[in-house]
Amino acid sequence: MSRLPIRWKLTLAFALGLTVVLTAVGVFLHAQLSANVDAEVERDLRIRAGQLREMVMRSSISELPTTDSEDLEPDETIAQVLAPAGGVVAATTHADVRLLTPEQLRAAASNELFVDRPGDAMLDESLRIFAMPVQARGESFIVVVTDSLDERAQTLASALAVEVVGLAAALIASCGIGYWVAGLALRPVETLRQRAAAISGDDLASAKRAPLPVSPVDDEIGRLGRTLNDMLDRIGRAQAAQKDALLQQRRFLADASHQLRTPLAIIKAEVDLAQSGTTKDNDLRATMVSIGEETDRLTGLTEELLLLAAADEERLTLSSDAVNLHDLLADVAERSRGRAQLEGRTITVQSDQSVILADQQRLEYALSNLVDNALTHGAGSVELIGQHTGDTVQIQVRDHGVGFTDSYLAHPFVRFAPTASTGRGSGLGLAIVQAITEAHGGVVSLSNDHGAAVTLSLPAEYLISIVTEPLRR
Repeated sequence: MSRLPIRWKLTLAFALGLTVVLTAVGVFLHAQLSANVDAEVERDLRIRAGQLREMVMRSSISELPTTDSEDLEPDETIAQVLAPAGGVVAATTHADVRLLTPEQLRAAASNELFVDRPGDAMLDESLRIFAMPVQARGESFIVVVTDSLDERAQTLASALAVEVVGLAAALIASCGIGYWVAGLALRPVETLRQRAAAISGDDLASAKRAPLPVSPVDDEIGRLGRTLNDMLDRIGRAQAAQKDALLQQRRFLADASHQLRTPLAIIKAEVDLAQSGTTKDNDLRATMVSIGEETDRLTGLTEELLLLAAADEERLTLSSDAVNLHDLLADVAERSRGRAQLEGRTITVQSDQSVILADQQRLEYALSNLVDNALTHGAGSVELIGQHTGDTVQIQVRDHGVGFTDSYLAHPFVRFAPTASTGRGSGLGLAIVQAITEAHGGVVSLSNDHGAAVTLSLPAEYLISIVTEPLRR
């Protein structure tokens, strides 16, 4: 059964249900016909018994018909007039046959009685017997009439044969109709299957892909079609996103290879120069310093790539430290203050004493990147501002330079993109800031407000305590 097509399953289920219904109807009709035939036989027996009773009441015993007379019953059925003891007073035929048992005679002496007598050696036909008491001229008699049950059985058998043939014919015709109707009902499903089979992998990601045909009726087939269309749309979006991610990954790898190639080439050139034997002590010392600087650059770039890779795979782990917001910004400012002083610039901190739950080392790394970008590409003083505002804790790093270009603001977090203000070089700074901020559940936003401003917004759930009084340093 489990291997049958659904169309055949529906047809068989329809046939089974129809068989039960038609069988129940046939049984009811056959029972009704049997009851009607029995009622007709009993009505005829009562009429004949009534006629015989009238004859008994009009005649004397000597004038009643004898067994040789045909006045009582001209047909093949039997009619007898019995004495209460069972003796035959008159009979149309078979006067020597006792139709009633002694118990039935006693019952018939006081009440009407219907009994069935099966055929035997003396009477080959089964009979239905009707007996009733009669009082005539002060004497008691029992009038007995019979009718054959074989004709009744033949009538019912013929009717049963007709019913069986009709049931079979109706069942076969209904199964054919059910198979056809099931095919019509499943045709939209087959259409969906054919259209779905014609969709290729490239079609899924195409915006011009035609949707599967859906029935306008809100039934199981219509809902199935809409569900399949939604599923194909989700698959298409996922496939498009996967392609974009793959292209972005390839571009990222190409850019990373280009960035790594430069320090490696410089290190290789410096090593070759040191090994040539023509380098003097001072030049050799300068060569080693250059190699160290490029190695540091290569190490930093590798660490940044590893951090971004972990963020992409959602493997960027964070520690949970209670971090004082003002102290965090002060430490970051202190690390870059020496460089700022050499350039004749200042770094200021304005923050409240809110305490947040965060990874201090990661946040320091992100904020140091922002301060370094501000010193490299901005101008004027660099401001670090931290405060609790509504549902967020905001940390902002701003300078007073020319700000971000419009093209950079359109795509600020593209890795290895040209820098914000100069349009020269490449870097991963803002991409790393974004990865660390999002790992904390926050967002990064860029704006131009008399210079470049980068704001980190962390959700208030990371807030432990609030001290609203701002502190300057």
